[in-house]
Amino acid sequence: MRMLIALLLLLTLPARADMQLTRELVAPDTLVPGQPVRVAYTFWTDSWFNPAPTWPELPVSGGEVLSLPIATQLVSRREGGKSWSGIRMERLIATWDSGQLHLPAAEVTLTSAGQAPHTVALAPLNRPVHWPKGTRQPDRFLPAADLKLTQQIIPHATRPGDNTLRVGDAIDRRVTLEGAGVLPAAIPQLLYAIPGNETQLLPRNNQRLQTPRGDFTGARRVETLRYLPSRPGSVVIPPLTLRWWDSAHQRWRVDTLPGKTLTIAPAPATGKERVLQAGNHTFWPALSGWLVGALALLLGLYLLRHRLSTRLTGIRRRWQGFWQILPLPGLAPTGTASEHAARPPQRLFSPPPARQRAG
Repeated sequence: MRMLIALLLLLTLPARADMQLTRELVAPDTLVPGQPVRVAYTFWTDSWFNPAPTWPELPVSGGEVLSLPIATQLVSRREGGKSWSGIRMERLIATWDSGQLHLPAAEVTLTSAGQAPHTVALAPLNRPVHWPKGTRQPDRFLPAADLKLTQQIIPHATRPGDNTLRVGDAIDRRVTLEGAGVLPAAIPQLLYAIPGNETQLLPRNNQRLQTPRGDFTGARRVETLRYLPSRPGSVVIPPLTLRWWDSAHQRWRVDTLPGKTLTIAPAPATGKERVLQAGNHTFWPALSGWLVGALALLLGLYLLRHRLSTRLTGIRRRWQGFWQILPLPGLAPTGTASEHAARPPQRLFSPPPARQRAG
């Protein structure tokens, strides 16, 4: 009996699992507005006989919890002579103004297999938030761990194969910004359409950058400004300068895209406008062509007059012969009316011969 009880206790030891919870703020000592930081909750257990962890309440003061996806991680550690396995769950938090990011103290109740529920106390977490020195325009402040700025000048000519830009054509300036650790809402507008300046701002495209596992890493913004020249001359595309805050090295950086000047030629003339602009000299080549064609036709008719006359005569005779009345023999009446009345009536069809009966 004692051996049986000892065996049962040995089998139930793995089911008596312990469980812990830790919380940390993955962020530098000082934050800037618009910089995303991560808060991580790790559920530790010395056994897998535990219910799946769920997100506790996450109260935040001075910031906003974002709904951007972050992949869950499996971690491990060794503490107190035991091996612990954990599930690390993270969320993004962003601050939009200077002040204090504060995560208050919290108590979370954990339930382990084979044990009574116990409460874990989480210490408060704080980070100061300040505008960096040299901030000129807070509404255009852009923090990023890394940033890449590129552009494309795309001409749209109406004539295929013609590289000359003319009045009525279009020119697109497409600017692409890719930033690591950048929130899409923090990217300022890059291009502007000035009223009366023959420009048109096309809809912009925002995309999230993420790893193959679905972990958020940054954002991409694509903006396109279209130039629509209405008179010949030149279109000047100005250079673009972006000043942004390098949150990885805590310094200001400036990226510049070069400008470009494009020459615009007059629009090609079309239809009646082309005839009027070309002058009267364009009428004589067309008239001379018609005259040459008419003379060639008359000369051909003169050389073929005998053959054509013979052919027309034969056609006329055939036509007359086709409409000539031909009498049908045996049907046309001959003689006088009295003679015709005295004749016995003739049958057009004779009856078939009578069949003879076999003797």
